[in-house]
Amino acid sequence: MLRIAKGPVVRALASLTALAAGAVLALGVGAAPASAAEGSCAGGATGRLPRLQDHRFYVQCAGGVATVVACPTGEVYAPGTQLCAAPELVRPAVATVATAGPAKLNGLLFGVRNLSTTVRIAEAPAGLDGVPVTFTTVGGRTLCTAVTDQFGAARCDTPARLTIPLDELLRGYRATYAGIAGIYLPSSATAPIALL
Repeated sequence: MLRIAKGPVVRALASLTALAAGAVLALGVGAAPASAAEGSCAGGATGRLPRLQDHRFYVQCAGGVATVVACPTGEVYAPGTQLCAAPELVRPAVATVATAGPAKLNGLLFGVRNLSTTVRIAEAPAGLDGVPVTFTTVGGRTLCTAVTDQFGAARCDTPARLTIPLDELLRGYRATYAGIAGIYLPSSATAPIALL
């Protein structure tokens, strides 16, 4: 019988063994505590659950404690195998829906305030968190960019002293999520810009 002393070497060996067994580790990202909405790990449950907000992650249940773990870059969680894999092997890209709210123009010297959007997965009420959104005029000029929060919401204001013609701004703006190839389809929404 082989006995191995406890310490850093054992932890390193355990990590390598987990990788060899096909486990997915959140390298460089770190695992983060999951919220109650991440999945039910209550009652001492163990195993992996899908993370509805973003399939690039999954929820690891260990003794009733939920932890969000990232799949390797470019992979998504496959509930059937409970492993991460290339998106095309798991499922087709998922549709997203963007919505936008009205913004206010405080003159060309002060810019546009409250450009806002929410990006969510089309088949679920969950917002898509941590994804970049670009806000442009309807004509395509960039106003600002932002990243969605844990609820899928993003908001930004333009810089002051805009050089964009007033009539172009008053036609409204577009919030665009570019998507992630093979994982999430792009979506966009338009909303009005009104003078204060």
